[in-house]
Amino acid sequence: METIMRRRIEGSLDQWLCSEPDHPLIVKGVRRCGKTTVIEEFCRRNFQSYVKLDFQTETGRIESVFDRPTDDVDGIVRAIEELKHTKLDRESSAIFLDEVQLNERALNSLRFFSGSGWRVIASGSLFGVALRQRRLPFPSGVRQIQMHPMDFEEWLWAMGEGRRADEIRSHAQGLEPYVAHDETLALYHRYLVVGGMPRAVCAWVDGQANSLARVAVEQAEVNATYTADMTNPDYNISGISAKRIWDSIGAQLLRSSTKKFKYAEVIRGGRRARLMEPLVWLEAAGFVDRCNLTEDIAAPLAEYDEEEGSFFKVYLADTGIMFRKFDLSAERFLAAADAGEAFGSSDFRGALAENFVAQALKARDLRKFYWRPPSSWGTRGELDFLLQTDQAQVIPIEVKSARNVRAKTLSTFMQRAASPYAIILSENDFALSHDAGGQEIRHLPLYAAFCIGDGCARES
Repeated sequence: METIMRRRIEGSLDQWLCSEPDHPLIVKGVRRCGKTTVIEEFCRRNFQSYVKLDFQTETGRIESVFDRPTDDVDGIVRAIEELKHTKLDRESSAIFLDEVQLNERALNSLRFFSGSGWRVIASGSLFGVALRQRRLPFPSGVRQIQMHPMDFEEWLWAMGEGRRADEIRSHAQGLEPYVAHDETLALYHRYLVVGGMPRAVCAWVDGQANSLARVAVEQAEVNATYTADMTNPDYNISGISAKRIWDSIGAQLLRSSTKKFKYAEVIRGGRRARLMEPLVWLEAAGFVDRCNLTEDIAAPLAEYDEEEGSFFKVYLADTGIMFRKFDLSAERFLAAADAGEAFGSSDFRGALAENFVAQALKARDLRKFYWRPPSSWGTRGELDFLLQTDQAQVIPIEVKSARNVRAKTLSTFMQRAASPYAIILSENDFALSHDAGGQEIRHLPLYAAFCIGDGCARES
């Protein structure tokens, strides 16, 4: 079967070309999420010609292109034409600067391409890391969009299951039972193992013998790449601490009680002062996703903060990478899931499901919190996620890894909050119910998490 790697960001690229092509576009995203492939395909589809300058592989050759005043746009274009032995046209050609954060002068030149008539697209990984050390200002007059690993909807597209993705969206709206629920749940289990890194997805979709082994090879390569980045001395952080944080996240999400991040579980006696910088680095690199605590029940939601406190959860950018970190057999996991049997502890399954939902919300760029009741309530518990809509409504989300949907903390929240509805994600089919107070609870299968988010606040 031919692998068709359709990506949601293509719509944002098309929108840029239709409305603001005179402003350079920067596509940001975590390493290995598919930025280069998407941009090159976009350029092939929309321009008569394009040139690509790869700052990872052509650094020495490219430096001379920008060894001139960064406002000399015509001189830069002439140098690019000579470097690539091609003629560029202002209206029908595109210039693609791949991993532009590696050359500060090239990045700065984007401000002068704005309004020049040239169509310029740049990609960047580790943006939040590399730019901390810049000397020149970040360019104005550019547009930025964020790309993520593939979520379950994009994964279905790659599998040739676009019709199924549309059906899921339809059922998420109407909440009627889905006749294909069980087989779609089986696909969700496979996504947990494969994840959303494009090369791992390709290894799975190709469907050749030992495809799970090939997926594992690709995931190991991503993990090795991330580890090499975080331990690179040029970034001036404690690489040892960063790697220990990276390796601890799965175990921290395995806790049956609170899953909040604890510095002491990274390194014995670990303290915020020592570990905060490498943690911030991992988040800036996009390797991890932080979810802050709030005790609010009404908008606007604000994060809870306490000196020297650790009141946030940390998720991995990709659930497939997380699965591999547990060193469990993907084959056995899928066989047990297909047979309706438990594999591993309930905490393990819960951690996978919660990371999956966090990744789905991140893919929609949604601003999320987790919640616990204020101490004045005299009760305990946590809600997995809270979202805030642009209508100042607060939507609570509870994640269940199986079919048991008892949610005591959700009931506590709904009794006090003026939420229009709550969402429970589980392995059950679509359904609608009401709590004791008559408030609406929308039951979505876990695989429908990508449907959440219209009208919700976005990350800045």
